[in-house]
Amino acid sequence: VFLLLFYHPFDILVTDLPVDSSDPENRKGKMPMRNRFMFQVLGFALLLLAIHANAQDDVEGYTNFGRGSCQDQRGKMYSYLQRIMTFPNAETCGRQECERFGNLEAYRGFEFSVTKRCTCLFDIDEIPAVPNDENDPKYVSKMDNGNGGVTGVSGTPGAWCYQFGRNSGVMNGSMGGFFTATLLSLTTLYMVLW
Repeated sequence: VFLLLFYHPFDILVTDLPVDSSDPENRKGKMPMRNRFMFQVLGFALLLLAIHANAQDDVEGYTNFGRGSCQDQRGKMYSYLQRIMTFPNAETCGRQECERFGNLEAYRGFEFSVTKRCTCLFDIDEIPAVPNDENDPKYVSKMDNGNGGVTGVSGTPGAWCYQFGRNSGVMNGSMGGFFTATLLSLTTLYMVLW
């Protein structure tokens, strides 16, 4: 699918460009190789820019499931505990805020939102008690039905889902890093072979 998406827009551009029929390379009405290469480089640069713009930081000890709310195998979201403040990045959220719950079996990971909110995720009915003044709450929480390891995301673009490594089938790296590396490898291979 990716190759078709990558090839067809450039094929349309190539066929609409005027060609120099005096150039032996263009006798069949094809675009010169240097121009074709220029379009490939431009396409590759735009692809890298799109990947970088949509990427979220990897956090050591966590698997990045990508954009969306974390879900269990039944598609249920997890109960959560969220401090009422913002965090500078996903690493600070995971390593300094949520990982202190890492010794709890019910801790599943965290979500880091586009508004820089950090949400620590837990199995159903397993949110740990934290000091919280009723008149000046530092945390908000919500009970939900998620249980067991994270297996997917909702696809909602407002947050990124990170599964804690102890509860993960993939202990190192991230799903985002895997797909980015695969995409770049396929793109490079496509450009070399074409």
